[in-house]
Amino acid sequence: MLFTLEPLQAAEGDCLLLHWGSASNPNLAVIDGGPGRIYEDKLRPRLTEILTRRGLNRLDIDLAVVSHIDLDHIVGIKKLFSALKKEIEDMVPANRRQLSVKRLWHNTFNDILGDGIDRYYRTLTASVQASVGGEPNPSVVNDLEAALVRRHATPPAQAMVMAYDIARVLAGHGEGRTLRSDHQFLFNRNETAALNSPFRRNNAPTLITAEMTRTPVKIDGLEFTVLGPQEVEIKALQTAFDKYIKKEGLTAQAVLAAYADQSVNNLSSIVCIAGMGGKQILLAGDARGDKILEGLRRTGHLVGNAPLHFDILKVPHHGSDNNVDADFFKTIIADTYVFSGDGKHGNPERTTLDWLVKARGKNAKYSIALTYSITEIDAGRKLDRKKKKKPWSSARDSLKAFFDDAKQNGYQFTLQEGAPIQIDLGDEKVGY
Repeated sequence: MLFTLEPLQAAEGDCLLLHWGSASNPNLAVIDGGPGRIYEDKLRPRLTEILTRRGLNRLDIDLAVVSHIDLDHIVGIKKLFSALKKEIEDMVPANRRQLSVKRLWHNTFNDILGDGIDRYYRTLTASVQASVGGEPNPSVVNDLEAALVRRHATPPAQAMVMAYDIARVLAGHGEGRTLRSDHQFLFNRNETAALNSPFRRNNAPTLITAEMTRTPVKIDGLEFTVLGPQEVEIKALQTAFDKYIKKEGLTAQAVLAAYADQSVNNLSSIVCIAGMGGKQILLAGDARGDKILEGLRRTGHLVGNAPLHFDILKVPHHGSDNNVDADFFKTIIADTYVFSGDGKHGNPERTTLDWLVKARGKNAKYSIALTYSITEIDAGRKLDRKKKKKPWSSARDSLKAFFDDAKQNGYQFTLQEGAPIQIDLGDEKVGY
């Protein structure tokens, strides 16, 4: 049995490859595609390498997943679908097209907030929604920052962070609409399955939520159990959005302010368990820890106060301490904890790692996998603190000092830092 998770370096984002089946006939999923140039620099080269090493003319990606529409998750998948569409538009013969994607899972903004959100965004200029190199449009960030300071008396340091986050939501919506359009183009030409296949409601594609996907689905032997988002939360978001725009008026400023906390994106993050042969991976996206635990209890995986074990936990939101707490790591334990992130926005956070290590105790043996080296992550975290005008102390703030201290105090975890990372759960390994 082949069952391997391969996290790629994806800057501050996520880009995961999941291999399953058998070494002689493997399947492949791409879960999130990272921001910026991750597609060109990491994802596409790795896909080409797999194709070449397997001696294929065409590599079929069985599943592509966008956990949610943040730029650090969606950009690479959007670029993949845009490339597939362009090949057809350029009339590249089928036998010369190297990649295909059999199905896409993607909850778009109008899925989450209804058609009203899409109508609203059409009133905004393309430049407001557009990303620049997979990053929010700098001019939009600057305008928002100035507006927050001028209109709301937001402190400058806080305004800078909020402006970036709000612009990222706008750009993510633009990327999401493009991805959905490109998928529809490919679907109309029988190049891919219906959106969110095989999940359906009333014989039509449906939003992927826990309630709409009560029965686990199998894709070529790999079983997926969806834990979130919850439909009740999505409906609450729709109601709150409608109420907000009726109260404040359908203005860009009102809607931007409503999204300042990123709640729409992270509450709508697809969370699922991927299982095969008795092994399980918890793919947490950017969901909040309490929502993940709710989903596990609702599906009967988590009962009472007993800890729940997974073979791999992809730690939520790149190890941000805003998404989890110490109890999360006491409740969910794993053999391997995967932390993506290069230090931008402070992730992975030292506080999160401290919660994990103390929750497991000194005698527990497990692995912590970082997609970048500690040196690279600390450089990014130090720069993030500088931008926020916060002091930096290596002893107090660096991951290097944290891990050195943990080892000196007898903690038994194994640390893996930097790519390539391949975590094999089956008796066969990825040889390509």
